[in-house]
This record gives sequence, C-alpha cells and structure tokens, in this order.
Amino acid sequence: MKTRKLIAASLFVALTGLFISCDDDDTVSCTPDYTGALSDEETTFVGSWELTGITSDEEIDLTDDEEDNPSTDIYAQQTECQNDIVYTFNSDRTYTYEQGGVVEDCEATEDFSGSWKLGGTTLGLVTNCYESIQTLEFNAEETEYTVQTSGIATDASGQQIQIVVTYTYSQKLAEIEPAN
Repeated sequence: MKTRKLIAASLFVALTGLFISCDDDDTVSCTPDYTGALSDEETTFVGSWELTGITSDEEIDLTDDEEDNPSTDIYAQQTECQNDIVYTFNSDRTYTYEQGGVVEDCEATEDFSGSWKLGGTTLGLVTNCYESIQTLEFNAEETEYTVQTSGIATDASGQQIQIVVTYTYSQKLAEIEPAN
C-alpha cells in the first residue's frame, strides 16, 4: 500500500512539478492563471489525454501476491482505478484532472482544475496558486506524450529502490455523435 501511495504521490509531483507557495503574507505572491489566446500548437493540444502507461527504469515488484515477479511495467501492477487518470485541456486555457472518474466503483477519486499553457515541449499548469512546469516528449504523430519523474519506491517486500518513472498519456479521440 505504501508503494501505491508513493506512485500516486510521484504522479502528482510529476504533474505538478515545482511549487510556488501562495500565502496571505504580502511578500509572497500567488501565481496568476494563464490567459490569452491559444497558439496554433496549443490548439492541436486541446482535448482529453488519458494515462495509458507507467514504466520504471528498474524492475520492481509492487504486487503483494506472495510471488517474486518484478517488472518495469508499473501500469500492469496497478488497479484499473489507479490507472484511470484523464487530463482535459480546454480551448479557454482551463484544464481538469480526474482520477477514478471513468472506471466504475473506484473508492479513491480525485479531481482538480486550473489553467494551462504549452510552448514547444514545455507544459505549464497553474492550480490553486501553484505553478508546475513539465517537459513533455511527444511521439511523431503528437498523439502521445511522456513525462518523467524520479523518486524512491518501496516494493512488496519493503525494499526501497531509486527509480525513474515514465508516465505515458494518449490523446482520446473525440466521440462522434451518430447522425440522425
């Protein structure tokens, strides 16, 4: 369970990056939301992106199934609810993050929203006064991107392992309404 929480925390850190604190103190300012018209590049990025893979640079066994079966495929070792993550980037610069919203009966759900901007391979997100900057790596068709983070994971036996985790997001195709 600690490992699942670490992976969830790593995912959150991977997607929220470096934080700038917002405080009532006048010496600390809140990061303003991103505004303005979208660039052509950003317009093609608009849409929903779903988590489709999580890999590690080191083999790790996260399943407490009494079998020693380490793997670099973290996505395969997690539940559908843990892997049910969707980012939706809107044309008005708002975005939403939703975990456990598609798969039925997920006990742990989470959602939040904010503003976004994309410049080249740099994605900026502002949520509740915090700004994160992430470097994305797109596939040739720009229908998939990856983002990496590093941290320490605890495997099923309690051993801690330094890993680099790569999260893969794939663009969801727009649902086409049938013609009447």
